[in-house]
Amino acid sequence: MKNYKWLVIVVIILLVFIVLSIYANFKVAPYVTNIEITESKKFNDKVIVNVYVDNYFFKFNKDVWCIVSNKKEEKLDKEDPRWIKANSGYCSYTTDAGDYNIYVRDKYGNVNDIYSQKADINKIIEAKFSKEEIYLYKGGKEKVFYDLVVLGDAKKDVHLVSTNPNVVEIDGDMVKGIDYGNAEIQIKDDKNIYGSIKVYVPTFIKKPVIDFKKPYLRCLQFSEEEASLIDKILFDRIDQAGYKTRAGVVAAARFAALEFAYRIDYFYENGRLNNYYPYPKVDGEGRYYHRGMYLTKSKYKDLVKSYVGPATWGCNLKNFTNWGKWIYGEKYPNGFDCSGFVTWALLNGGFDIGDIGAGGDGSGQKALPDLGTKLSISPEVMNSGRVKVGDLVGLDGHAAILAGRDENNYYIAESLNTTGGVVITTVPKSKLENRRSIYTFVVLMDEVYKEDGNLTNMW
Repeated sequence: MKNYKWLVIVVIILLVFIVLSIYANFKVAPYVTNIEITESKKFNDKVIVNVYVDNYFFKFNKDVWCIVSNKKEEKLDKEDPRWIKANSGYCSYTTDAGDYNIYVRDKYGNVNDIYSQKADINKIIEAKFSKEEIYLYKGGKEKVFYDLVVLGDAKKDVHLVSTNPNVVEIDGDMVKGIDYGNAEIQIKDDKNIYGSIKVYVPTFIKKPVIDFKKPYLRCLQFSEEEASLIDKILFDRIDQAGYKTRAGVVAAARFAALEFAYRIDYFYENGRLNNYYPYPKVDGEGRYYHRGMYLTKSKYKDLVKSYVGPATWGCNLKNFTNWGKWIYGEKYPNGFDCSGFVTWALLNGGFDIGDIGAGGDGSGQKALPDLGTKLSISPEVMNSGRVKVGDLVGLDGHAAILAGRDENNYYIAESLNTTGGVVITTVPKSKLENRRSIYTFVVLMDEVYKEDGNLTNMW
């Protein structure tokens, strides 16, 4: 009899267990065993949320579905399209950083609201440089400016590395040209490279010092690739100084006269784009009223009209002037006359004032001295505080640019027949101010420039 009692008890227990199991199968939700949050390698601004799930042993169907939501869900229907089915015991989401609620359900619609989970991203995405390339003369230095794009509270423990330290070396946030060639400067930490910038140290630019012995530019001396790089360097110098500012014009003049490693020859113009009788309308013969350096034949397409050209700087061109060594009808290397150089510097600095001359020829045509306020040179004028680097200086028939000044001297960028082309002429302060040099007037250019930009008195 006692055995029957125990049997009844066991049967009742089994029945209760079975009933509870059946009830739980349809009423008890699955559960989360673990949550992993990692940064996405494919998408810099995303995280991967892996939700590991399980179901109870008594469940007839152990399938589990998940939702990761950035808001508190009051009610979730099992037909909600956001549910994704767990595969191999977990659900995986690629999503933005933020706060999330994680929900899991079974086949019967039983939902378990786990808890709010914060998904953080703390990483450096990339380094953005302030410019695309850096150009250094041998021995030259430049500071590297960059911004780090960071998500979260990532440590900004990065440093600069040169891929070719024999050409470019690093000194803190400065790069220095050690030898000719090129290198990449990388921004990196112990694990990753976040960006790089190319640095060139070419042979055709040099430390900007006054050098009357630098060689003359030869005909078609540079390849198209080299000439393109020279233009980039010119524009870089202008942009650093300030395009469409006084400093931008000065930068153009200083580049041609100082940093460019070759002297651009003097050539009497065969005419201008702003032509006047009896001169023909001519482009690129003793002048070059275009942006960039006139070094390769690819620039021919920019010319409006030729007379006896085209011929790039340094290439022989027929001359129509008798003066000194220049003989009418003979050929000489093309280059700049005085106003051709000044108008080129103005245009490249951002001021389209027209292909005009130096004036003083009685033609009545608009000329460079008409652009601003023309004043006779005197100690009072030169020390009034009104005269600045970038103003024009000259005499009747000649125009130049004041490219620098210090306590003792004025430095004048010009192209003259007597100087043999584009140079910086040093004129002692007392000599210029007291009219004991060739220069008789200064043209104040504030009306043209409007802004000084990153102007420096010296280079």
